Amino acid sequence: MADDVGTMARIIRRYSNRKLYDTQESHYVTLGKVADLIRAGEELRVIVKDTGEDITAATMALILFEEEKHSPRLPVEGLRRIIRSGLPT
Repeated sequence: MADDVGTMARIIRRYSNRKLYDTQESHYVTLGKVADLIRAGEELRVIVKDTGEDITAATMALILFEEEKHSPRLPVEGLRRIIRSGLPT
């Protein structure tokens, strides 16, 4: 699957049991591993296996949430601005 700039994105499949499967490496990965791939510059998409729904943004938000739980680093005012600006519907 090509991303916005035309490169092939690594596909991570999310199964109904919430497990994540890296189709390029052919094995299950943790949310932490997905975060590591993103930090390493990988272009990836997280797709629900059964429906094909792209949940990349939700997965990235979950990564941020988990990291903030363990070690808060994001400024509250910045988060407040994101929430106040709303999401396009």
